[in-house]
Amino acid sequence: MEEIGRLLKEKRLELGLTIEEVSDQTRLTQKHIKALEEGDISFFHDDLSYLRFFVKSYCDVLGIDFDDIKDELRKDVNDYTMTFTTSTQLNHEEIEKNVAKSEKLSKVTTANVKTRQKRRFRKPDMSLVSLIAIVAVVAIVIMFAFVVFLKSDAGKGKTANNAQPTAPQQTENGENNYPSSSEKEKEEEQQKEEQKEISISKTDATHYTIENLKDGDELKFEVTFAGSSSGFSASVDGKVLDEPKAQVYDYQSSAKGSVPVKKGMKLELYVGYMYNTQLKINDKNVKLDDSIVNSSGAITLEFTIAGDSDESSK
Repeated sequence: MEEIGRLLKEKRLELGLTIEEVSDQTRLTQKHIKALEEGDISFFHDDLSYLRFFVKSYCDVLGIDFDDIKDELRKDVNDYTMTFTTSTQLNHEEIEKNVAKSEKLSKVTTANVKTRQKRRFRKPDMSLVSLIAIVAVVAIVIMFAFVVFLKSDAGKGKTANNAQPTAPQQTENGENNYPSSSEKEKEEEQQKEEQKEISISKTDATHYTIENLKDGDELKFEVTFAGSSSGFSASVDGKVLDEPKAQVYDYQSSAKGSVPVKKGMKLELYVGYMYNTQLKINDKNVKLDDSIVNSSGAITLEFTIAGDSDESSK
């Protein structure tokens, strides 16, 4: 290829042509032309199939008969191809040798690692494991028996305490001091009084009567404004109470108060916006008349203290 390149360059110089002029006439790049003149066949490594066309185009511009050099060009291309193929094969064989060597080293390393792991993770001594298991089972059995013993002992003590009768109180003469019938009736009456709940009865939509309260008892009331904010005030026998304050209460808030009971007194509760308002007296829900529960106007509820129902019946 070097001989062909020298021939092309000498002919170009003889004709007085520059590389640029040859490039314009052959449409080859200047790099291609320089590579042809230098005989650098490796430059055309990826274009060997076009090398014959490049040389023929250059020869036509210079007036050289391509048939005179085509055999030599074919020989140069074959030699280069053979050299390149041999080099590639050698490189491939070298790569395969390196891969095989790496695999061998990898197997040796893996075998060493597995051997170390086997040595590191030895099976535990089964006799030691069995001993630990037996000790654990014995400890659990002892703890369970101890807990059962404590429970049974506590049960016996409780039974013994419950079995002891309480002797009635005795007088100085040694006679049993039982309560008299009048004292017993008084005690039963007192228990009944304590067990009584207030009774609230409805006279009409806004008037109610409260029974089972004695003079001096405490009357508690709580008004919850569950429908809207509302003005509110509480009064006893026409006198407005200081607590709860007479004011506008927010939505979902409550007004709470308490007064001492006096037979015949009247408790008045003024609600400026009655809708969905809820009422409790002595922690007992008061069922209000349906006609006023859904009312959006102002309502005054009046509660009269009738006293004890037994006294009323007498």
